[in-house]
Amino acid sequence: MRTTASLVCLSILSSSALAQQQQESQAVTVGPWNIATTYKGDKFDYCTMTRSASGLGVTFVRNQDGLLLLLDSSKWKLERGKAYTVRLAVGSHSVDAKALAETKGVTIAFADRSFNERLRTASILDVRAEGATLHVPLDKSSLALDRLESCFEKNGREGIDANPFVAPSRKP
Repeated sequence: MRTTASLVCLSILSSSALAQQQQESQAVTVGPWNIATTYKGDKFDYCTMTRSASGLGVTFVRNQDGLLLLLDSSKWKLERGKAYTVRLAVGSHSVDAKALAETKGVTIAFADRSFNERLRTASILDVRAEGATLHVPLDKSSLALDRLESCFEKNGREGIDANPFVAPSRKP
C-alpha cells in the first residue's frame, strides 16, 4: 500500500514538474521566428525573437534598455570583450553601431528608433563589418517584431503589484 501511495505521489510530482518546465519554455512561432520570454527566478527579464539562417544564429532581444541584436556562428573566433565597428543597413538607410564580441557571437544595440521602425518593412538587414557583410533575413519580421514588443509590454507590466495571488503567465 505504501509503495502504491509513494508511486502515485511521485507520479503527481513528476507531472507537476514537467508541466512547470513546459510552461517556462513556451514559445510562439511567427513565420520562421520563435518568440519566447525569459525570467530570472520569478521576475520577468526580457523577450526574444530567434531564428537560424545559413549557419547564422539571429536573435532580437527586447529588454528594459530597448532592442538588441545577437548574431552567432560556430565558425567565428572572436576576441571576447572587443567592440567591432559595424554599419547596419536596411534599404537605403544605415546607421553606425558597435558589435560587442563574445567568443562565437556579437551583441549590437539598436539605439536609433527610426531605424528600428524600418526593420519592420525590410526583407534583409545588412551588417557591414570590416571583413564581410552579413545578410540577416527579415522575412515575416513585421509580425514577429510586433509580437516581440507585445510580449515585452505584457510581461513587463505583470508582477506582484498586479495580483499577488496569481503567478505571471510567462507566455510570449
